[in-house]
Amino acid sequence: MSFAANPPEAVTINPQGAYQLWAQHYDSTVNPLLALEERRLEAQLGDFTGKDVVDLGCGTGRWLKKLENLRPHSLAGVDLSSAMLEQARVKCAPSTRLLQSDCIDTPLHYRSADRVLASFLLSYLSDLNAFAREAARLLRPGGVIHVSDLHPNTASYGWRRTFRAAGTVFEIETHRYTLAYLVESMWRSGLRLDQIAEWSFGPPESAVFERAGKLDTYLQVESLPVVYWARFTLAGARP
Repeated sequence: MSFAANPPEAVTINPQGAYQLWAQHYDSTVNPLLALEERRLEAQLGDFTGKDVVDLGCGTGRWLKKLENLRPHSLAGVDLSSAMLEQARVKCAPSTRLLQSDCIDTPLHYRSADRVLASFLLSYLSDLNAFAREAARLLRPGGVIHVSDLHPNTASYGWRRTFRAAGTVFEIETHRYTLAYLVESMWRSGLRLDQIAEWSFGPPESAVFERAGKLDTYLQVESLPVVYWARFTLAGARP
């Protein structure tokens, strides 16, 4: 991720191609956005014990490993990138099911999940309505989905999703949306908003910026929202 207002020229690449290149070094890349999300989201996940859980856009298994510690009944991770899933296989338990698939058209069964997580995924999808329909298809009535992503306002800060590989800076293709549109898309599929939060960097992330020599960047945005989280419940009585 580039935090500069005028980042260097970059080669535009689609998400699948990007993560094929980035996968091997993704977990070792210092990222204050991921640090903020993990710090704030972990406290919001609630009771996953004994539940059937799906992580859409699981990547290298960053959240799968944490979810395993919550002792779910079953756990599945879905991602389109085979390279990211290879990294996830190294860190995840054998009981965690990993599937290479588009997250808006998964092979998972209808009404197979009690909990769904989608972390830093939605900006890469061109059709939020299709995502909402798939989440609603997977969830049982009363099931919950947690969504987190880069805050839509960050586009106005001049931020771009970039990474460096083999001496080249790549910019990942993304799709803009508003929080209001997200809520509306989910509502159309029967997913009702329970809670939404807009998170800003705090002192733990300032240390990340300082180590990277970018404390000035932190000071410019410390009061601004950079990540959001929303929780939705599928309408209908729990079985």
